[in-house]
Amino acid sequence: MVFLSVMIYAVLAFLLIYGLQYRRAANEGEYFQSFNSLRGLFAIEIVVGHVIRYEKTWLYPLGKFMLISVAFFFFVSGWGLSRSFHQKKNYLDHFLVRKCGYLFMLSIYAFACRVIAGLVMGNSGVDENILIQYLRKTNWYIWELTFFYVLFYFIYRFVPERLRNILIAVITVIGANVLFRAGVIQGYYMSAFAFPAGLFFYEYFDAIRSFLDKGIGKIVILAAAALGMLSSLSGLDSLVGMVYLRNLLCLAFLGIMFIFLTYFRPGNIFLKVLGRYSTGIYIYQFVFLGLDQISQAAWPLRVGLVLGGTLLTAVIMQPLHAWTRKKLSKD
Repeated sequence: MVFLSVMIYAVLAFLLIYGLQYRRAANEGEYFQSFNSLRGLFAIEIVVGHVIRYEKTWLYPLGKFMLISVAFFFFVSGWGLSRSFHQKKNYLDHFLVRKCGYLFMLSIYAFACRVIAGLVMGNSGVDENILIQYLRKTNWYIWELTFFYVLFYFIYRFVPERLRNILIAVITVIGANVLFRAGVIQGYYMSAFAFPAGLFFYEYFDAIRSFLDKGIGKIVILAAAALGMLSSLSGLDSLVGMVYLRNLLCLAFLGIMFIFLTYFRPGNIFLKVLGRYSTGIYIYQFVFLGLDQISQAAWPLRVGLVLGGTLLTAVIMQPLHAWTRKKLSKD
């Protein structure tokens, strides 16, 4: 099993390093392209992390790193929304239908696949009201991203420009505190600050890049990462540790990524293919993670079954995703 663990780390490293170019990024567009090119890599890391997060194996750190991987997706989403708003005319027209409608349809597809997979395995898992099952078993990330999309839409449409991102950030911080105290699952608040960070990142890109280019900027990022790692010493009942320090760790790592991508530009055919299916990889993993027959197997078999089933489902469903996106994009 040690050999398999090393091989999985090697594959993840290969995806990042193969075709890596030593070339300084010239502008915001190149930075965004570099970040976006890593979507597939982070999606794969999340799948593996979900499988082994409770296992005593060399892969255990991947289960912890998922926190940062999820923050990456929130960050890129916020950055992309702000980018599109400023660069595309009438971007908010039909926004809720295009964005939230698409997420809603993805949740329907994922739930349907989960039921079908359960039936094939001899247990649909739908033993109560199907609506309750749908709401309970849909990946929390879809609900939180939908919330951020709706928040973005109304704030950017009706609030003055100078207050937009500040208001979104304040609502995010308050929401994270409320969710923590309400005892909801950790995923909802441990990396949520990354979304408003992505919005700020686009609008203040030049200032942030200038700061991170300096030695003091790099020192601040490393110090923030070290401080954020102290969250591992806090208990699950610690608001500071679970909300603020973990979010700080996420933001610090995103800053480290930015510095790395200042000098290195990733890109290979494997990242390109995985990036195309990254959304499907993220949402369909739960179809297989939720199957009891798989959860009872040893972790190497579970990694293979969950990852293989997830990739296959993402590829099969991609044409339906594209068709749905096209239909929802029509005026």
